[in-house]
Amino acid sequence: MTNASLPPVVEASDDDLGIMRYLLDLSLQPLDQWEGYDHIEQLGGSALRYQLNSLSYALALSQLTRTPAFTGYLAEAQRNVILKMCDRKVWRYWAYENLVGYGRWNPDPIALNNVMYSAYFGVMVGLYETLNDDRRFSEPGALTLCWNDRQRYEYDFGRLAGAIEFNMRVRPDSPQYPCEPHLIYPMCNTFAFNSLIMHDRLHGTAMTGDLVQRVREVYDRDGWLRTDGRFVAGRVENTKIPILPTSIAYDAVMAFWLSPAMPELARDTWHVVRDCHIHFDHKHPQLKGQLWDRIDFGNYNLARGDTFTRAMLTHTAREMGDEDVALAFQRSLEELKEVTWKGGARRFHGISVMGNGIYAMARFGRAQGMSDLVNGNIPEAWRQGPLLTEAAYPAVLVARAVSDGSGLELVLRAGEGPQRTTLALGRLQPGRTYRVEGACVERLVAGPDGKALLAVDLQDRSVVRVTAE
Repeated sequence: MTNASLPPVVEASDDDLGIMRYLLDLSLQPLDQWEGYDHIEQLGGSALRYQLNSLSYALALSQLTRTPAFTGYLAEAQRNVILKMCDRKVWRYWAYENLVGYGRWNPDPIALNNVMYSAYFGVMVGLYETLNDDRRFSEPGALTLCWNDRQRYEYDFGRLAGAIEFNMRVRPDSPQYPCEPHLIYPMCNTFAFNSLIMHDRLHGTAMTGDLVQRVREVYDRDGWLRTDGRFVAGRVENTKIPILPTSIAYDAVMAFWLSPAMPELARDTWHVVRDCHIHFDHKHPQLKGQLWDRIDFGNYNLARGDTFTRAMLTHTAREMGDEDVALAFQRSLEELKEVTWKGGARRFHGISVMGNGIYAMARFGRAQGMSDLVNGNIPEAWRQGPLLTEAAYPAVLVARAVSDGSGLELVLRAGEGPQRTTLALGRLQPGRTYRVEGACVERLVAGPDGKALLAVDLQDRSVVRVTAE
């Protein structure tokens, strides 16, 4: 099924499917289980929240570029990581940071400050709603946080976005708000306005208003954007005291997350990184950064730390449409770094969960992929066409799923060997007859609810087509 007017949908390779299984095996665990996650501390880069964020964003990009017509266990995995963000072990750190940093006891991690939790969380929900036409997290109390039997903080996507807007407007002189108490990072605040952009688009609100413009203005007015085109990574609030050195990885991430709302600045930032801080030799690109760029911030590993930075550079290059650079970094990782397989799941050995998640974002990204997700540039055919809504995991690995608005094409791989399996289809035209190729029947009739079941004799690679008569 090829339509030149639609964005390309790539069939996942064996390596892609291995990376997907790594993401899915982590994400589909019961909500109270955390096997395979990094457990070091909850204040810095190794915190569970950042692992959940990277899993969510990678799963969303995989759905966009490989399987836009599949919900099923892929959507379930996204829901799970969103719900895990509500687990007290993920956000309880804020009660003590709030007490030490501001001298007040309030465990609520969303109400005031703490952009590193609230805004990253907002992007997770916004991406999920964009791809899955599911508003469950916008129902009142859907994102409730329980501190104990007496203290509960009831949130949903709307109240979460409202808190983000409040925090961006509460300081008249600065729309950026702190992560750790009194410490402001521009990177974290890109998630804030991206969250609001998505909520406004999905729910018809007007929270973003002039906030993107105001953030852009303070970059210049307050010197966050330096004369050499690089960003000040962080400062003490209300001062110009820097708290982190410049970093290739930081600037690359800024470019990636500025892409949806400030595309020109994103490109300019990326060009500075590419042209001034990367050396392209005859085989593998080399980094011109300092020690800071050789740390894996997901587990503080220095020996394999440049894997983390190279993954970030790969995903930003791909988002910017700089495919030659993206492929150069991807090849350097695949050829220089140790890859491990376990139960069909593929990951880089020794790199953090967050780092592997960022690499998955790179593998599943495309030019303007995240920008299209944030801005809702999803083809109408994908919004209205038939879907694969259920498949058994890991027996059925969905390598490609796409609709042209009336039909459905699937490429399925056998995760547990050849077998007969039943697929559930949705969003068919009620009562309509469909012609089927590659399954156990040649025709099916959609039920009055637009749903149907379809048996398939799954082989190593099976192509299934469902076409409206």
